[in-house]
Amino acid sequence: MNKDDKPTSSHYLWAVGLDIEEFSAGTMFGDRYRVVDAQIVEDTQPYQFPEAPEELPIDAITYLKLSRLLLNLPRPYAVLQWEEAIGTAQVILLENVPIDAQGELLPNLRSSWASATPLRQVNLLWQVLQLWQPLAQQNMCATLLEQDFLRVDGPWLRVLELKPDATATELTQLGDRWVEWLDDLDKSKVDEDYYELLAEFFYDLGRGDLEISDAIDRIDAIANRIFEDVPLTVRIASATDVGLRRDHNEDACYPYPEQQNREAQPDILRDRLAIICDGLGGHEGGEVASAMAIATIERLLKTLLQQVEDESEPFSADSFMEQLVKIVQLVNDQIVALNDQQQRLAQQRMGTTLVMAVIPRPYGKFGSEVYIVGVGDSRVYWLDRHGCKQVTLDDDVATRDSVMGYNLYAYSSQRADGGALIQALGTRSSDLLIPRVQRLRIDDDFLLLLCSDGLSDFDRVEQLWKIHIQPALTENLSLSGTCKDLIEQSNKLNGHDNVTIALMRGRLAEPDPNEEAPTVETLIPAAALASDDDDTAGDAPSDKPTKAGKSKSSALVAAGKDPDSEQNQNEAGMDFEDEPDAAAVAETLVTKRQGGAGFFVVLVGLILIGGAAAVLIPQSNRWLGEQFPWLEQYLTLVRGDRIKPSVSPAEENGSEPTEGANETEPNPERSPDPETNPEQNPETEPSSNNPGGDETSTNDSADSPSETDRRSNPGGDGKETDVINTENIADPVES
Repeated sequence: MNKDDKPTSSHYLWAVGLDIEEFSAGTMFGDRYRVVDAQIVEDTQPYQFPEAPEELPIDAITYLKLSRLLLNLPRPYAVLQWEEAIGTAQVILLENVPIDAQGELLPNLRSSWASATPLRQVNLLWQVLQLWQPLAQQNMCATLLEQDFLRVDGPWLRVLELKPDATATELTQLGDRWVEWLDDLDKSKVDEDYYELLAEFFYDLGRGDLEISDAIDRIDAIANRIFEDVPLTVRIASATDVGLRRDHNEDACYPYPEQQNREAQPDILRDRLAIICDGLGGHEGGEVASAMAIATIERLLKTLLQQVEDESEPFSADSFMEQLVKIVQLVNDQIVALNDQQQRLAQQRMGTTLVMAVIPRPYGKFGSEVYIVGVGDSRVYWLDRHGCKQVTLDDDVATRDSVMGYNLYAYSSQRADGGALIQALGTRSSDLLIPRVQRLRIDDDFLLLLCSDGLSDFDRVEQLWKIHIQPALTENLSLSGTCKDLIEQSNKLNGHDNVTIALMRGRLAEPDPNEEAPTVETLIPAAALASDDDDTAGDAPSDKPTKAGKSKSSALVAAGKDPDSEQNQNEAGMDFEDEPDAAAVAETLVTKRQGGAGFFVVLVGLILIGGAAAVLIPQSNRWLGEQFPWLEQYLTLVRGDRIKPSVSPAEENGSEPTEGANETEPNPERSPDPETNPEQNPETEPSSNNPGGDETSTNDSADSPSETDRRSNPGGDGKETDVINTENIADPVES
């Protein structure tokens, strides 16, 4: 609804409840929907608001509550109701459905499963099991037994429609169904050991010997067994740019822009970690928060990933995900503490979004999974040879209202505050923070795109992926060159905000021995990187601490503590050097260009030096500028403080401006969000569209910990100013 561009392809939907005898192919209903075939319909006016009654029906609310699972499940697009002689007819139109660009259904699961590779077969079964619990919460497990409702789109299991449980649906029924699939396999082409593992698993499931958690563990073990003999080569690139409208860059990324050469990255993180942070809170806050988040995550992940590599016990995905949550909470607490120490209030409080992709390496070998962490509205997209899928949902008001069943997303996104963030790092206590952690199985070559909203606004990724992103995978184009091209495209089509991009490409193949070393293609000022004798490869501290120190620091991470702090290191029995002089720490960190952002890491260093930090931090920006003028000059370079013209390149050449690139800068004036008033917050009282006030969404026990007011302009065009409002915020309701 936010696009001015004309549709480039048909918008196909699935009509639940449509009478196919009354509405045959070619007929129209609702003045805009054309029946293509059976329940497949085309919206002939996709940029007009879809229909919806004042009170959504229960069936539509169920779809909305499950819509956070966007990789697998459809989402309500419109609800049509009309009177007939025998009563009211109702049709729910679903989007994000398994229908191809030609308007045809994708193949069903059973027909695709037998011909898939063992890795793909296990991945599809694993996704079915992952859906069991969220569907059970809505009494929809019968969906997973309905062959025609389960479709396959490349590596993804896609559900066409939900089927309510008429009676209790048992996991044994799923096992019995899968036993039948064994007959579809060509035993002459299937590894005998793999077939026996699969058959034993299916029969155990059918006999009722396994609970859902046990079943997931078993399929994980089978996947890991297969992946033992599969090579995986991962490469990562990133880039950042200030954009056309901002005078400084509040985004940050990992790998750092000046460490694109793999040899310049720590061994334990190389080819395994990509991060994007989009800072909030203005010129003196957002850039500090985003850089602090990345520096802290980098340090803590070194400990965690080293532990995973050296651990002799079986790797636990659940435990690893819990550790990732602890790390995010620790980062959040550090930024909150800095805000409190500097007495920042309301919109002055700094914060940052976060998206992260990390691949653990249990026992020193790449695993078969990539873990995605998200907070805020930066995004992750998954690309393969089949297409592009959005992995994360924005933590904003529009998404919250939709997944709680209050309204269709098309309407929620048009609220004046629809783009206001409900959570970001640094704005509220970790008790109210809900990091979204997902794990995705690797069964073929893939490309992950992580980006700030400078690129994703106005659906630019959906417009650009086929020509400008996918070739990095299918044609093996340079990742750094692709990042640079995407930034150019973003500035051309958007340009209203900083833009930061990271690409993670995985191939199920050995590394190419003739692969050229990545070139350092960076869009930050070259002067900020100038150093005659700097050796970035030696910047990182040792990745191999002693075994005792490693396990103890890992325990601190699990407990949500910073293993690098003096107090916690003393508790763990780890050596801690004498407290250094603050100015010496600052100068050392700047000289080494730790992470390419010396000033930002200075602040992290100041936090870590104990008592001196408590004195220096509240006035850090002013104090450092007064004491070290040279540091202020360096800061200017690192920030990328170069004023760019407020007009697009097209306007400079005298041609018509590109749509979206010359919009008026959102008003930086900050006003409290009326929706954050506890008496008016829809999270604190039942909605008319949500009978009974049930606020539990699947896989989303509490969807609104706080209201971070990242102000959208009233037109709902998706552009936002980096503003945080933490006053008058209703505490979340426990689900």
